[in-house]
Amino acid sequence: MPLLLSLQKTFSLLVTPTGLLWLALIWCTLRASAKKWWGGAAMLGLTTVFYTLAGNVHVGHALMRSLETQIPPPVFQTEPLDATCVFGGGSERDLYGRAQLASSGDRIVAAARLYHSGQTKLLVASGVSADAMDGIRNLGEETRQVWLGLGIPEEAIRVVPEACRVSADEVKAFRRMQQEAGWKRVGFLSSAWHLPRILRLCSRAGFAPVPVGSDWRGRERKFQLPDCVPQGSGFWRVNLAVWEVAASWLGR
Repeated sequence: MPLLLSLQKTFSLLVTPTGLLWLALIWCTLRASAKKWWGGAAMLGLTTVFYTLAGNVHVGHALMRSLETQIPPPVFQTEPLDATCVFGGGSERDLYGRAQLASSGDRIVAAARLYHSGQTKLLVASGVSADAMDGIRNLGEETRQVWLGLGIPEEAIRVVPEACRVSADEVKAFRRMQQEAGWKRVGFLSSAWHLPRILRLCSRAGFAPVPVGSDWRGRERKFQLPDCVPQGSGFWRVNLAVWEVAASWLGR
């Protein structure tokens, strides 16, 4: 990135709410140190460091990469998967209640690509969310609507009937469907950073599906000065990575 553009972008980030808070923390730390308020300076300094790391884009990418490198790139044999189970969370509703892709919607599109390329015979969707004003959102049904719009035939789609609120519920539901239908080769498709936790849940359940990653977020980036300023994309990636690790500790 050219120096002038880098400085312009850095300045723009510094005048956002997250950037201004960062500057305020730095100023308060320096002020407390100048006044020899060592206890307060230490607390402010630790807070500043934590805030800097939590919002740093480079840190966020590194944490996401540490999760994603546990998942191999998908390699398919000549024989297609009997079914590909897609975890909920890739869909959203627009202002008028219509299904659309969410920030993790690449998993829905990746599943459609698998079907259209002949690498899977069936797509299975799941998930519910309690964030709707009018009740429970059926994420599996939202995913089905998007797939229909992407040219997936109705007969090639299944929606899990259970209300799966967390990944552990989805693993159990997919396992039940696999046993009932007699599927031999089953793919589990989700965001690559989410799959390590899913595979741990599968291991506990004695289930060994084929992991299919999508929505990769941990690519290596060149060092850029603007990425060092705490910002939304950094906080988002760091929070996602920490959430995945914490959820694994809780067995979810």
